[in-house]
Amino acid sequence: MIQAMQFSRGKFKELVVYLCATSEREGDEGFGMVKLNKLLYRADFEAYRLLGHSITGETYEKQEFGPVARDLPIILDELGAAGRLRWQSIAAGSHTRKVPTTTDDPNAVADMSAFPADEREVIENTLRELAVYGGKRAGEWSHEQSAGWKAAPEYGHPISYASAVISTEPFSEQDIDHVRTFLREQSWA
Repeated sequence: MIQAMQFSRGKFKELVVYLCATSEREGDEGFGMVKLNKLLYRADFEAYRLLGHSITGETYEKQEFGPVARDLPIILDELGAAGRLRWQSIAAGSHTRKVPTTTDDPNAVADMSAFPADEREVIENTLRELAVYGGKRAGEWSHEQSAGWKAAPEYGHPISYASAVISTEPFSEQDIDHVRTFLREQSWA
């Protein structure tokens, strides 16, 4: 059963810290703002698809480089002000990437106690699934895999969680044949 969603600011903050810390610990050289947005998006939308609810209830919107968490800039500022995250500048070709990283404060670690086991499993699977992608490739991945991003009419438009159940995989010839047969049987074609 699909449940109504409400934004959980606390869970969103803890998930951001956890994703930053895990990416740093795993040595993910492609981690940065683009990839953080894709990890958040994938975890929330995959939880919706598999569990019937998102993890955080965050609103994601269509932007040029894929889905973006609407509240992420504010949350990052709050986490930085609280001493839980800091910014690292990393040269990337002709530009510099701003990468949110964890601090050395032992009190700044993510509190994952609010995440039930099924949500933690979705989070871990998301990290594994996107581990091979850098920021640019994660953005391209989101363009290919997000039916909601494709369906949103313009940049800034929210992406519906209901789109999580729509596959972007092409239909097989067998599936197409089944549809043709069904349409003929119904006298619709």
